[in-house]
Amino acid sequence: MIKAFFTRPLAATTLALCVLVVQAQAEEMAFDVLILGGTVVDGSGGAARQADLGIKNGRIAAIGDLGAALAEHRIAAEGQVVAPGFIDVHSHADRAFADADAAAMEGFLRQGVTTAVFGVDGFMGLDELKEKATLAAQGRSGLNFLSYIGHNAVRNGVMGKEQRAPTAEELAAMEAVVREAMEFGAVGLSTGLMYLPGRYADKHELIALASVTAPYGGRYDSHVRDPANALITSHRECLEVGAAAGIHAHPAHMKAVGGKNFGKGDALVELVNHYLAQGQEVSVDLYPYDGAATSPVVNLLYPGGDAAGEALMARIEPLLSGKSIPEESIEALLTDLRAYWRRSAGITEVLASARARTEDPPAGMFSWIDTVGYESLRIVVSAKPAYEGRLVTEVAAELDVSPFEFLRRIIVAEGSSAMVTLGAIQESDVRRVLTQPWAMVASDGEELSPSHPRGRGTFARLLGRYVREWQVLSLEEAIHKITGLPASYLGLPERGILREGAVADVVVFDPDQIIDRATWAEPWHHAAGVSHVLIGGRAALTDGRLQRDRLGRYLRFRGAEGSTEPTATVLRKAP
Repeated sequence: MIKAFFTRPLAATTLALCVLVVQAQAEEMAFDVLILGGTVVDGSGGAARQADLGIKNGRIAAIGDLGAALAEHRIAAEGQVVAPGFIDVHSHADRAFADADAAAMEGFLRQGVTTAVFGVDGFMGLDELKEKATLAAQGRSGLNFLSYIGHNAVRNGVMGKEQRAPTAEELAAMEAVVREAMEFGAVGLSTGLMYLPGRYADKHELIALASVTAPYGGRYDSHVRDPANALITSHRECLEVGAAAGIHAHPAHMKAVGGKNFGKGDALVELVNHYLAQGQEVSVDLYPYDGAATSPVVNLLYPGGDAAGEALMARIEPLLSGKSIPEESIEALLTDLRAYWRRSAGITEVLASARARTEDPPAGMFSWIDTVGYESLRIVVSAKPAYEGRLVTEVAAELDVSPFEFLRRIIVAEGSSAMVTLGAIQESDVRRVLTQPWAMVASDGEELSPSHPRGRGTFARLLGRYVREWQVLSLEEAIHKITGLPASYLGLPERGILREGAVADVVVFDPDQIIDRATWAEPWHHAAGVSHVLIGGRAALTDGRLQRDRLGRYLRFRGAEGSTEPTATVLRKAP
């Protein structure tokens, strides 16, 4: 009796303790989000593996067999790839901050992008950077972002459009702005040496300003000076500036651009490898397209010096200076330009004046044809399909007219619908650079009024075409180029990688369905194949539906804190 008296309560107590232990273990194993049954490609370049992903408090808490664990939200990822959120290391998506709806960055999220780098090509001033950081903190941005401080913006703020070297006082003023920007968390200095006023800067000025970023571990990113006419010299200048300043050099959107440079992908690779062999830190980015910026043909030719031409030039001036004018005013201007080119057909002196302005513009006026040359222009949209895909110089020679006259005829016949790429590239040269271990992939695209398909298609195109269809890269290599490699370059050891403790920026996509749908003629189409995007463990895209919350924040660059991750990772293809 005594034994029975004590045994039953003891059994009940033991059972209760067991229940408490199981409940405690269950709570310990509970996650905010579970991603189950997917193929994990972790961003390191290592082999894919089947695993579940557990997310708690915005970070990756576990990777493994988690099917029995509890979670508030469960994502079924069978047949899909689970990867780090993609990082667009060269983006103009920041222009979307001007529009509350566009700032959701839907086009980028639908490609799996969670972080972008702004301030590229030299066009980010310090005040603008602070303003955008504030807007992001207020919930405006759909993407996380870092930013360079832009040389063009800094120079313009101190010197305007002056075509000369800065005085000692002016250089010191520019250095002070760059230093303040680095204190605010800028990645480094970016330049746009093809554009005004950046093209007026010499190497001494660039080295002085880049050197300011060195104590902060800064990077030197450059839209090089004259790639169409001096391809190797322009890229070498970027590497020399980085070496002289003692910082990482990064030529932006590297490409063997223009007809005269077709086949020079090998030379670009040799140049980078030479500097790497000398101990210089170098990386590049590129977009997976055989054409650079896109423009309606009507935007490329300037009117002559007659009264009607001068009146049109006065209306064009706001566009040349980067001022915003209403869309309907631009459309009216394009209509009037087309009519002007029709009327000018037989007026020799007017056409001569217009051609001179277009090919050799006055000081302070920017002309794409002066900058890249006719031989860089490939027709990508035309009412005559036989023109599409061909160089302007090639068709003009066939018709026995000057390239200028050929473009004038296209404007008269097709108005603003005919389009060219401003930088034709051979596909073989794209692939030569793309397959290098130091090459990242970036969009150089925008969200607001995209004019090039890369803004809505780059990352889906990489995975759908260069991986699945053309097998130029393995899936692991391609994902490394848009996650782990840019994260290393940007000093983001907690992003771009799927590992326990990392920030839960995650994308889930179907490797058999992901594809770009944006085209030269219709660049606004969203990519397909991405089902889920999480930023900091919270949903930005769920089952292909854009979520309401804007989760992007300004990320301060932390290169000076001495990240232990390597600057560049050598990829080796699986045997």
